[in-house]
Amino acid sequence: MRNRASRRGQAQTPSNDEWVAIGLITAMFGIRGEMKVQPLTDFPERFLQTATVYVGDELVEWRVLGARLHQRIVILRLEGVETANDAEALRNKKLYVPASELVTLPPDHYYLHDLVGLRVIHVDGTPLGVVRDVIQSAGNDLLVIQDARTGKDVLLPTVKEFVKSVDVAGGTITIEPIPGFFDEGAVVAGEGDDKDEDQDGGEGNT
Repeated sequence: MRNRASRRGQAQTPSNDEWVAIGLITAMFGIRGEMKVQPLTDFPERFLQTATVYVGDELVEWRVLGARLHQRIVILRLEGVETANDAEALRNKKLYVPASELVTLPPDHYYLHDLVGLRVIHVDGTPLGVVRDVIQSAGNDLLVIQDARTGKDVLLPTVKEFVKSVDVAGGTITIEPIPGFFDEGAVVAGEGDDKDEDQDGGEGNT
């Protein structure tokens, strides 16, 4: 059984593959302890059914007293957060849930955290590296790929122009990068138009 942190007890920090970020506290909302949360999930409505969240890198447990959707954000109320000062103290902290509580996806869909550790292969069959991390952004998420030849990190946008197929079960991503992405091991951050339509954002870091 996994040890979970208590709000009044000593916080624990389990391995990253057991926990997934679903939101980021960005500001207080009003004067009664409510908070604005930026969803880090394609399923912000999950906050309406989530009874417990784990806050910050320490994964401190807080009980959810209420949540509602407001435009593109979630208004969240946690037990014990009763004033604006209480809410301000939690600003810029991420909200996590156990990976076991993730929403089940349809076949051929995946979470961003599923991509970490996958081998990256060129469409011509050439091994290019391994996905070391995924950077979530307001635009297109970026794969952090450790170049197999140089060991340096290459940033690749998760767009159909570059990402041709993802095989989570087989442990591979097939890509077709523009010339220069891997030729010299340079770090390149490009921009694209659309995400792969079969990709779901990381409830984590989706």
